[in-house]
Amino acid sequence: MQVSFVTRAFLLQAALLAPALGQPAAARDNHHMPLRMPLAPRAHAGTYVLALRSLSAAFTQVNPSVTNADGTDLWPCFGYPPGPNLDCPTVGNPTVPLPFGGVILGFPSYVWSLRNTPPGSPGSGYGCDAYQNGTTGPYGTDYKPCGQIAAWYEDDTFDSTDDLLQRVVVTQGKTTIYDSGTVDYGPAGPNVAYPVDVILSTDANFGVWPGAGFGRNNGNCSADLHYPLASSTFPTGTYYVVAAGRTCLPPVTGPATFTTSTILATPSYTQVTGTACTALGAPSPCYTVKWTETHAIRQDFKIYLD
Repeated sequence: MQVSFVTRAFLLQAALLAPALGQPAAARDNHHMPLRMPLAPRAHAGTYVLALRSLSAAFTQVNPSVTNADGTDLWPCFGYPPGPNLDCPTVGNPTVPLPFGGVILGFPSYVWSLRNTPPGSPGSGYGCDAYQNGTTGPYGTDYKPCGQIAAWYEDDTFDSTDDLLQRVVVTQGKTTIYDSGTVDYGPAGPNVAYPVDVILSTDANFGVWPGAGFGRNNGNCSADLHYPLASSTFPTGTYYVVAAGRTCLPPVTGPATFTTSTILATPSYTQVTGTACTALGAPSPCYTVKWTETHAIRQDFKIYLD
């Protein structure tokens, strides 16, 4: 199965994840989806360890001009009741119906295009160099992602009160071309049935776009978002980003290393006032946050940009 803006073919992997907690959200910058799954039998129940367990992590396909029939991203493709998903009704060889709770993941091979816009080229026009491919800002239609950073893991912690954090850093040698900052998705809450499989995915390209400037938190090195906070609680209905203070530079031909950290942590809040808030665009008083880690996993991988 050939995808226009990836220079190699996709590999398809099917995984059964059990009944999902509803449909995927419409495409946006960050996606967080828990998927219920039954607790696997343990040979020795007394030795069961509460932990986060890595399933997979990859840079996967996303194409802003093509979506599924229900408006969701082209990949992954989930099975939904009461009938089959029109975009991926079957899976496997020999084929079987894609069941409720099943998912098909599009895994691109290693090589991704830095630029894919020449007239008459087979490319989609969404290469991975933010400067060369039309990105003019960080959100919405201003941002032209070439792919999606996806991390799948199993949460066996039974911890519904600590905040879920993720940070992804992409480097080429000593150069940073992407830094998500620390994204806080908040606590799972009381309605999650453990254990649970979770996918965290973020639309992405690399480097800087025209006008992004040079210095800390520029371009794809994320600035603060919805932060500092207005109160000493997690903001309802959103997520927030705490900038890492890195400087992004343009990507070049060669390997790129993804360092992905997923963490459960207890937040503690500090009230600050005056310019500590207003200089960051927040009304005074506002709140900063620090976290105490309780569980963590690393899911690292590489791609090649060309």
